[in-house]
Parts: sequence; C-alpha cells; structure tokens
Amino acid sequence: MSVTEPAEAAGEEVLRTQVGRELLELLDERTTAHPWRLGGQAFPLMVLEAADPGVAAGAYIDALAQAAAAADIPHIVLSPPDAPEGAAGPGDPGAAIPGGTPPEVTLLDSLTKPGAWPGDRPAAGRYRFPRSDLVRSLEEAVRSAAAKNRTQPSSTTPAEEWYDAAVLLPWTRRPLTAPVWWSTVIVLVAAIFGGVAQGVADQTRVGTLLAMCVVLLAAVALAAGLMNRRIWLPVLSRVGFGTRYRWLAASSFFAVQGSRGFGGRLKSQLGHVHQALAAGSPASAESWLQTKTFAFLEDLRARHRRLSPTLRGFKRPAPSVIFLKDITRRNGGVGLLLAMSDVRSRRSELHPLLVVASVDHGHRADIDDLPGARGVQGSLSPRGRYEQWIESLARAQGPSAQVALPWLLRLPIAAGSPTRAAPPALKPRTRPRWTWLWSGRSLLALLAALAVGGSYLHAQLASTHCSVHALFFANTDTQLRTDAAGSRECVGIATKGVRFERDPLSTALGGTSVRPDAAHTAGQITLADLENRIAAENAWVLGTHRPYVTILYVGMMTSADGQESSAVSTIRQLAGAYLAQRGNNRAQAGGGDNPLKIRLLAVNAGQDMAFSKIAADRILAMARRDRTVVGVVGLGRNTAESQKAIRRLNAAGLAVVDPVNSSDTLRALPQFYGLAATDNDEAVVARKALGSRRAGRTLVVYRSPGSEGSDYGAELAEDARRALALGPSSTMLRYDGIDDIGAKVRAACRGSTGDPYALVYFAGRTEDLGGLINALRDGGCADRELTVLGGDEVSRSRFGTGRTDVLLPRSMTVYYTTFTYLPNLLAGGRDTDNPFFVLARNELGIGPADRTALLGDGQMIMAYDSASALARAAENAFGTLDLAAHGVSRAPGSASVTSGAVLLTLPNLSYQGATGLIDFTRDQHVTGGSGRRALTLVKVSGRDLGATPTAVCGQLAGGTPAPGLTPCR
Repeated sequence: MSVTEPAEAAGEEVLRTQVGRELLELLDERTTAHPWRLGGQAFPLMVLEAADPGVAAGAYIDALAQAAAAADIPHIVLSPPDAPEGAAGPGDPGAAIPGGTPPEVTLLDSLTKPGAWPGDRPAAGRYRFPRSDLVRSLEEAVRSAAAKNRTQPSSTTPAEEWYDAAVLLPWTRRPLTAPVWWSTVIVLVAAIFGGVAQGVADQTRVGTLLAMCVVLLAAVALAAGLMNRRIWLPVLSRVGFGTRYRWLAASSFFAVQGSRGFGGRLKSQLGHVHQALAAGSPASAESWLQTKTFAFLEDLRARHRRLSPTLRGFKRPAPSVIFLKDITRRNGGVGLLLAMSDVRSRRSELHPLLVVASVDHGHRADIDDLPGARGVQGSLSPRGRYEQWIESLARAQGPSAQVALPWLLRLPIAAGSPTRAAPPALKPRTRPRWTWLWSGRSLLALLAALAVGGSYLHAQLASTHCSVHALFFANTDTQLRTDAAGSRECVGIATKGVRFERDPLSTALGGTSVRPDAAHTAGQITLADLENRIAAENAWVLGTHRPYVTILYVGMMTSADGQESSAVSTIRQLAGAYLAQRGNNRAQAGGGDNPLKIRLLAVNAGQDMAFSKIAADRILAMARRDRTVVGVVGLGRNTAESQKAIRRLNAAGLAVVDPVNSSDTLRALPQFYGLAATDNDEAVVARKALGSRRAGRTLVVYRSPGSEGSDYGAELAEDARRALALGPSSTMLRYDGIDDIGAKVRAACRGSTGDPYALVYFAGRTEDLGGLINALRDGGCADRELTVLGGDEVSRSRFGTGRTDVLLPRSMTVYYTTFTYLPNLLAGGRDTDNPFFVLARNELGIGPADRTALLGDGQMIMAYDSASALARAAENAFGTLDLAAHGVSRAPGSASVTSGAVLLTLPNLSYQGATGLIDFTRDQHVTGGSGRRALTLVKVSGRDLGATPTAVCGQLAGGTPAPGLTPCR
C-alpha cells in the first residue's frame, strides 16, 4: 500500500456536486471539536460506493482528505495495492498463506508504524501504539522460534523467545548466568549465618537477629524473583506496570477465549499467531487480525484519553480519520473494515476513529457478497443514510440480526454535475486555548518562573526566618531581625532544632566565646550547649507519653556584635530554668521525679529586649495552638518593649513569673509574679548605707531609655531621689550608653571642684560601671572619700584586679543591693541539702570553686526558683484535679492542665525555694509590691579590694531573716 497525496484539481470538482457538499458537511459534522465528549459518540465506517461505472469514488476520498488537511484534522490516506492472484480476504478458504502475511494485517501494520500519521504534533503527544507493538512482538517471537527450531529442533518455544525479548526494567537486558547467581546466593547466605554467629557471640538479642535474617532472606527472594521474567512480568502486568501488559492480562476481549491470567492469555495468542503464520488456518488468521485491530483501536482510544498526564484528550478535540482508496477483498481493505466492525460490536466501544473508504463500481460485489450483507436500497442522501444508520445501530448489533458489518455506513455515489459555487472551507480544528496552560512550553515557563520565584521566595524566607526547610517551609516560630546596631539576630521560640547563635562560637556562662561541646562543664558551658541539653530533655519528655506542661523562658540570648557579654546574665538564667526542668523531671538528677513533666522552650527577645513584641506574638501564637503552654518565665530586663510584652501576655491570661525584673509598676498586674525586690525597695535599702547621715551633694547617674526604651535607669533614679531626699545642689546626670558615660561624668566632676560630690548613686547597667569608676577617678571625684550606691545591676559586676574585674580607687566605697547573697544561701551547709546546688553540681559541674564566679550574681538561682514556682503551680493544679488517679488517658500530653488552671493555683503558692520562702499568698498586686522579697545590702571597699564583699543587712525571700544579719527595713 502507499500513502497518497490528494489531487487538488479533482477535489475541487467533486466537492461542487450535491453529493460532495453533503459528504463534506458530514465530515465536518463528525469531526467537529468536542474535547469534553469526544468519546461519547459513534463514528461509522463510511464506504463511498460508485453507483455507476463512470463514477470515480476515489476522487471524493482525495477531496475529503484535502479538506481534512486544510482543517488540521489528524488523518492518514492509504491506497492499498492490488493483491496478487490467489490472495483473498479472511473470509475466503484460502485467506491465510502459510509463511506469509495477510494483506489485511499488512494494511493494519502500516497504520501503527512510527511517523505514519501526518501532522503528528508533539504538542498533544505523538501517536504511539504500545499494544500494537506488543502484538507485533508476539509475531516476532513465533518467527524467531520457528527459525531456531529449523536449525535445532525443539530447542525453544515462542513463549520462551517472547520472555527473552520482553523488557520492563533496563537492568534486565543484562544476561544472567548461573555461576553469578549462585555465587551471590552463597555470599548472602554466608553473611546471614556469619551475622548470626557473631550476634550470638556478642550476646545480641535473639529477636533482633531473627528479624535481620528474615529481612535478608526476603531481599534474596525478591532479587531472585526480579531476575526471572516469568515471575515478575505476570505480577507487574496484574498490578498495572505498563499499559500494554495490563491490557493483555485484564482485558475482557481475551477473557472470552477461556485463558486466565497473563501467562495463559500470552500462550493462547502465541498459539493463534503460530497457526495463522505456519498452519494457514483461516480461523486463526481471522482471530489474529481481530486481535491486532483491537490493539490498534485501543491504542488510538488511549491517544485521546482526557485524564492522561498530558491531557492529550483535550488537546485532540477531533477524532482521527483514515481515508482508504479503492478497497477490495484482495487488497485487504474490506477485511480490515470487517475486523473493525467485529471488534466494535464485541467491545461496544466508541473509538475516536472515523474511517472513510471508497469502492469502485467493479468491486461493490466484494461487500455485497459478505455473509448476511444487504444491498443498498432506496435513494436517500448521504445525510439521510447516516441518520438511518444511527437509528438502526443498536438493533443491527444484536446477535439475532445476523447483519454483517453493523458499523458500516454504505453511501452510494451517483454521477452528478458540479455547481458553480465552491463549498465553504472547513474551520480549522484547534485545541482549546486553556490547554496551552498544560503543555511542554508552559511547563518550561512554569519551571522558569518557579526557579526565579522560588529562589526569590527562598531568599526572602531565609532572610526573614532563622530556619527554612525544603526550600519553602520556614519555621515561623523564629525570625531574623536587625537590631539598632545593625547586627542580625534570631528572635522567637527555639522549636524544631533552631539555635539562636548562628556563628561557630557561642557565649559561655563564664562570659567567654567558645565552640560548643557536650563535654563542657561549669563556666565553659555555652548557650548552644544549653539549647542542646534542653532539646534532649524535651525529646525525652515527649517520648515518655506522660502528662506534661510547657514553660517558656524569655530573655536576651543574643546581642549586637561586640556586646556579647551583655547576654551572659540571660544565659545563666536559662541554665537555672534548665536545672528546674531537670529537677522536676528526673529523680536521679537530684529532683523529685514529679508525675507532671516539664517541657522547656527558650525564647529570645534580642539585644536589650528590643524584639519583645515579636517574642510575645510568637508566644501567643504557640499558646493558641498548644494547650500545654501554662506560663512564661523571664523577661527580666526592664525596658519599654519588655513591659509592653508583659502586659500583652498578662491581658491574654498567661502567667509571668519574673526572676529579676525590679519594675515598680509591673507588680500591679494580676498575672505578674516577681521574685525580685522593686526599684523602690532597692533605693530605700541603699539609704541604710548612710546611717543617720544626710546624703549631702549627690550625683545621680542613670541611663536614658535610648533605642531599647529602658525604664530601669529612670525609674531607679527617681526612686533614689525620693529615698535619699536629695537637695537642689544634687545633680541628675543622664547618659546615653557605654560610650557616653565617661565624658559626662568627668565633666560633672571637674565642674564640682568648689562643692565636690560626697555621694554617687548609679542607676545604670552593669556594663557601664567600669566607665563610671574610671570617670570618677579621672575627673577628680575620687580624690577624696567617695561613697557609691547602686542597685542590683552592680551586683553582677566583680570587683578586683582581674582582666574583667572593676578596679576601685582606695578612697571609694561601693554599696549595692543584691537579690541573692551567696554566703547567706550557703550558710549552715545548705549547699548539701539545697536542691539547686545539688543540681548545679550534678548537671552543670558547678562546684565550690566556681560558685562565686557563676552564682554570685544570683541570675541562675533566681531563674531556677521562678521556673520551679511555675512548675510547682502546674503540679498543684494536676494534683487538685486528681488527674493521676484517672490514668494518663485522662490527661493526654497534659491538655487538662491549662494556663487558666495555673493562674488559679499561683495566688495560693507557698513553698521553700532555693532563695528562701517563695510565697505568693501575700502579693497584693499593687505598685511597689509587697516588700517581702529577698534583698541584701553589700559593701565593697577600695582599701580592702581583695577581701570578700561584706553584707551590711538583709533578708531572704519571704521576709525570712538572713543568717547573722539584721533586716534592712
């Protein structure tokens, strides 16, 4: 056969006739673009029969093919050659020629060859015929087996040849030989028994060894199965691996043949092919032709499947068309139409294929002589015959009708005179515009947009959040922010493995910066080390599946570049909170092993608590989604931002237990519980240093709020002015920071030579104290006896001659207030029975030699008591609800102990803590507080700088008298 091009001149002539116009209209109607319901209509096998000897039916085929090409209708034009004498269709006794190929099969194979279809555009996917390729491979297997058996009889079978050629996985092309297989088995078996022997020798658990053996043996069995096509090919064909194999194994077309499964149907089809090619059986040849026709029609239907990955069914809105010129029984055209009609009748499928064939007048008998065929009667037009065919289609398919070719639409073509006007051209069949959104070009454009947009989004996320997973999934509990000094800080809640410090070095408890290491102890323990330990403890809490609550510690864990030392106090507080967590959870650590466990999460508010609003936002967001959050510990730096955050948390109903925040105003909040004395208490106690003397001319030095909005300095300075009853000669000196205090204090000292200052009250930060002392010395204020008073910030400094110590002039005496005075806490051997000191020694390695350096400022022990108080309140709520008696199922994760329950128990909390009596029963929540917090006045003299600071007066928490001291009030 040959693929022919339509003759343009003849096409123009025949389409001018009335019959030509109707045929063109019928072609136009049957090939109208219907992307949504293309598979819901019947397409006939149209045969244009020359009614008169002088009519050239083939010219109509050329004309219609020319119109289809102009309208971009997928089509193919075939002219089957005349078969030699003796050849016949499948219905004749001598249809099958032994060793040859029937013309019907040859004609059908020409439709499934690569590139056979003109206009096969990649936009909708090329026409591929995997089922036809499978059927063709069966023919090749039969021929290959016959050729080998002629050389060496009974050496192979068609099934064996086909299995050798069938390939699904690339590595199965590799030939497999027995020595390789058996050597592999021997190695695996030896490994199994060697592992068993070694495990028994090492006293490994038998269950683990047996599980390993089962897994290895299963792997061996799987490998053996995959290396044998007879095993894996039927299995994969059943589960749908490859459409062509699944089609042969599961199609109902083959089910009626009596064979079952992939292997049975394969052998059945190979038998039909062998009989058709070798034995010359007409029945086998006809069955084989129908199988190939069925494969072709199923492949074509798959090419128009709408729910394919490429949506090719929507991109091919018009059916495919086959134009067959001058079909006869000898050239296979009639036999092909007969096979298509039989397959469609058996399968009842509406394949998207329109066939238009032509029969010349001399070969009309090839169709009339078919068994049961009826001649064309009447003088209906092509459209009328089509409508009549549609009406009788269902009846004609009935087995009792005995009608051959029920899908055949016979259209007699009589001679006619052309009219003047040419028929209108068919509209181009174009794919729906929206399908361009699902195409290769759109995919490339989308990938390019995703690459650019994804890179931009990832860059934005990476610049906004501390942790970004899988390109576009950011941990929203933390954010990256730029502080006033231009440094980037990670702020928020440390969840999902986030670490606040992003550099290799981390700030240690001793104030240095070192690389994190799990073996660090005492002053070498870094912030990163603490975060790792807390994360491990949290994982243990979640892994126990026991009731727990979540406590959030908020502090300044990162700082601007060059100011890392300002974060040391917060890191020590985090260490105290960690000790409280371990003491609550683990009895072996020196704690109580309480039934309600504690999960601790660190929250960073950044340099000078400037990002407290972000921290509060993240805390409230977590509290809304996680009912285990019961309260907050920390926020000890008194700034405008931290006060706003505390007030927001208070309004939301979250308890805040603050270790060292000395604000006068926060005590009035109903959900705020502070363990530190207030600024007013500190100023009043500092007045005791003067005894009965008046203050005289006083210089009050305090830090301005600055960029961090600090309220600590101004508030403490005002409290000191009132407590000391300062006269008009005194000076209120405000400085802006560590770089500003020296110049202003020197200028004040030099301006007071006629009336020198006898007293200096320092209401600044500990990092500014060294600058103050140096300025007092250089400015001349220390040329005579000078007393310096200070608040709790001074207690965080060390006085001496070391590299980081503050050096005092001999004429200067410093008095400062401290919330915790270490000798008082250690008096009477309390370091042996106080749980805090036991935990500090066992968990952090802080022994007697490290206590002064790491515990003297009280930051760690105050945070320990704060976290313990919140944990104790949650434990009391847990006990009050009697949840332990009802089992863990009544309190999954801890959802039964909520922040509201903790708020109810905190006002009734009173217990002996590390710093004294933690008693919230007398808190009146008024400005200034209750005055029952721990506070000690300490003296340091420049004349005896190497000696231990001396306590003047003091009391422990809860108003308990300090050992050997009189109360300061």
